[in-house]
Amino acid sequence: MSLVTTLYNNILRRSSTYALAIVAGAFFFERGFDLASEHLYSEINKGLHVGEEELEVEVQEAGPQVVELHQAEEELLHNNFQSSRQVLKNSIQPLFFTRVYMSDLMLIQVKQAESYDQPYRDKVQLTRNLELKVSVAPSGGPIAVVRDETKFTPVQTSGKPIIFIFSPSGELKSTIKWSGGKVIGLDWSASEELLCIQDDGSVSIYDIFGTYQNSFQMGQEAKEMKIIDARKFSTTSGTGLVVLTTNFRFFVVNNIKDPRIRRFPDIPGVNIAPSCWTAIHGEDRQTRVIVAKEKDIYLLDYGEQHVAQRMPEISHHHLSIVAISVSPCNKLVALLTDAGVIWIGSSDFRRKFCEHDAQCMSPAVQLVWCGSGAVVLNLGSVLLVLSPNRDNFTLILDSTSHVCPEIDGLRIITNSSHEFLQKVPLPNQEIFRIGSMSPGAILVEASREFQKRSHRAEEYIRLVKNQLELAVTQCIQAAGNEWQPSVQKMLLRAAQLGKSFLFDKIDPELFVGICQTLRILNAVRNYKIALPLTFQQYEQMGKTVLLNRLILRRQYSIAIQICQYLQMSEAEGIPRVLTEWACYKIKHGVGKMDAEQLANEISTKLGTGSKVSYSSIALKAIECKQEKLAIRLLDFEHRASKQIPLLLKLGQEPQALTKAVESGDPNLIYKVLVVMKENYSADKFYMTIRHYPSVNALYAKLCRTVQMGSLEQIYEQEDNFNAQAILSVKDSYRAQKLENRSAMLTTAVKQYRQAKAEIAATLTEDQLKLLKIQSGYETKFGCPVIDVSLNDTLKLLMRRRDLKETEEMVKKFKVPERRLWWLKVTTFAEIGDWVELEKLSKAKKSPIGYEPFVDVCLQFNNITEAQRYLPKVEEHLTIKYYVKAKLYTEAAQIAFQRKDTEALHYVQSRCSSNREAVDMINALITKLANPSEGQNKR
Repeated sequence: MSLVTTLYNNILRRSSTYALAIVAGAFFFERGFDLASEHLYSEINKGLHVGEEELEVEVQEAGPQVVELHQAEEELLHNNFQSSRQVLKNSIQPLFFTRVYMSDLMLIQVKQAESYDQPYRDKVQLTRNLELKVSVAPSGGPIAVVRDETKFTPVQTSGKPIIFIFSPSGELKSTIKWSGGKVIGLDWSASEELLCIQDDGSVSIYDIFGTYQNSFQMGQEAKEMKIIDARKFSTTSGTGLVVLTTNFRFFVVNNIKDPRIRRFPDIPGVNIAPSCWTAIHGEDRQTRVIVAKEKDIYLLDYGEQHVAQRMPEISHHHLSIVAISVSPCNKLVALLTDAGVIWIGSSDFRRKFCEHDAQCMSPAVQLVWCGSGAVVLNLGSVLLVLSPNRDNFTLILDSTSHVCPEIDGLRIITNSSHEFLQKVPLPNQEIFRIGSMSPGAILVEASREFQKRSHRAEEYIRLVKNQLELAVTQCIQAAGNEWQPSVQKMLLRAAQLGKSFLFDKIDPELFVGICQTLRILNAVRNYKIALPLTFQQYEQMGKTVLLNRLILRRQYSIAIQICQYLQMSEAEGIPRVLTEWACYKIKHGVGKMDAEQLANEISTKLGTGSKVSYSSIALKAIECKQEKLAIRLLDFEHRASKQIPLLLKLGQEPQALTKAVESGDPNLIYKVLVVMKENYSADKFYMTIRHYPSVNALYAKLCRTVQMGSLEQIYEQEDNFNAQAILSVKDSYRAQKLENRSAMLTTAVKQYRQAKAEIAATLTEDQLKLLKIQSGYETKFGCPVIDVSLNDTLKLLMRRRDLKETEEMVKKFKVPERRLWWLKVTTFAEIGDWVELEKLSKAKKSPIGYEPFVDVCLQFNNITEAQRYLPKVEEHLTIKYYVKAKLYTEAAQIAFQRKDTEALHYVQSRCSSNREAVDMINALITKLANPSEGQNKR
């Protein structure tokens, strides 16, 4: 009782002391609860600490161990998002990989050491991001930076800007001293080629080392009107490009390797600049442009040549759309309004998933997708991450950033770091979530206890005995998504432990494949190679594309090691890599060493008995105008079929003949003889082959059987009547006199009969018959008629109004009725005989329809005559032909009568310059949309 009395008198009796006691108690309770939760968190996640001892994953199928474990340091944080960060420090090179779990998103960060920070910062500063053009190649590609010439920027030097190309680790790979026009944009192709788009419509292509490759133009109109913006997009065939000109027209090239320029339809409405736009290539392989003009959104399609307006349901008030972003899967789209509202919906704007008020006061730098699961709004040093399920958070960076979307995440580039933000894969969530009781998490804990030689490992295994197969699969999948070798080994060790209890229930190829893949990924992620690929990106590109990227970076050694490790085929493996190395050696060794020295160096490296194609290397030497080097390299080619054609191309006939004789292939010897016969004089030819008895004997046989130089004799000996007939037809057209031509054609008919080619014989007879008739017309009319086609002959008779001769010709040559009507329609229009054209239309029902009548009238600008035939045009083509005749009012009335709103929009798009017609059509559209209002007005 005394303790209670003392407590009451000293603390509870007075209100002031009572309040003070409550505050103090709350403070100490909060501190105690915080320390207890931190201790509990550390106990649950203590397995993330990895010791310094060497741990091995012993798997016979996987070959050598997957990765080597280096000393690891771990830093644990606990914040409002309950995030954990693990930092793995590479003991060979100071690179840092950071994984942050934050609102089910994972941030993988690649920071550089001081040795690589300084070159990057000396060249560019991303703190002035708005004054730079930054382009990042997809799938862990290089970074290109250039000064934005449209912005006023203080510079240290004068003249043209310099394009800097950095590796993902921040190493300066090359610089391009720009000497062309104004650079509108920089972009990377799918094959890591840098596209430099200029304002005059020319696109220059460079490799990652700044070497010029080629260029192309975006068309004459783009060149004259100038380009103000450009966007690249990915297609099934490569990389496409869309540009916007100063007159607000879009032009597209679907494949930069084969540039074919197409123009999109014009944007309807007032001719003002779009507030934002983007390109999208759908699953139907059609390229479309989404354009926002203030608050209106239009979908342009060059294939259909019409503009479709879209109206997304945005509940917040706004005046314009300022940014558009399409997800990597091309199924979702995000819009940013001037009021700071982000709208997320389907790419056809028919479905709305969410709408979020970002409340961003400063203008956004970028609006991009993080994979296909979240939208990131880049405000410079602050990133707002939003997802359709409203799982949002803010990421604050140390400096201004540039972000680049990937298929499975987002690359974040600042002055001091290169980070990767992605959604945490489900297996990793299940295993590393705090307090997780998933099969994979329990199996990892069992593996930790097994390493400690604790009996608890058996208890954990019993917990997941019925779900052990799922636990192994989760660990294998989670290992593929991890970047830190220590965590990868921990998960693979757990999977190996679980797999030992399953015997043959799980496919061993799954485990072996992930070990191989992780070994490759860890190798290419090294700072020297700087190819930070994720597991999903590697799975999408495949090993062949990875090899192409390594060859492009001139990393031939690691490429050969990967080929050996994966046991790739000769066509895709080591021979191809060695061939590429030799071609690079030739290209950069020209002028530095003589041909003999360079050829010996290449042959020493590749070997004479290897399966490398020396002919491909020799072709590269020929491209570099090194004929001596090419000839020397061909000495190492062991395939005569590849060797001899190149020797003949280089003019080395004697050497080619020697190689052909050594090969013992008669076909190759004949090939050389044919070339020598064409290029050599008779004396030189016979003197050359005299030294080779076998060649001399083969040539004698060739002369006895083929008799080079006389095709007719060859065909006669072979009884090739069809070839003889073709020669007779060709010779007939070389003859000057008509009698000789007729005789040769008669001979050709006989030869076709002998060859049993009845169709060809009939056609030749018809030609002979036509030739005789044309000869008579030429004498009768006094104008050249011979060698004119049957259609032109009939048109000549129609122009002369010789109906009798026309009918006879039609009967003789059995001219089809449809063709005859076409000839009459075009001929009457050409001579301006509109009366005869009208009589023809009234004579009987036209077998070709009445659309050709309208076409020829419009072709000769006779709209009055065209109006005679417009009512007879087929119903589904009526509106199209009224528009073609520029009778917009009539076309609109017909569409209104049919209640066809789409047709009214079509007519409106065709008469945008006619304001009265546009207003009238708008009124008709309104009537169709609101029929009740029209009835009320009545």
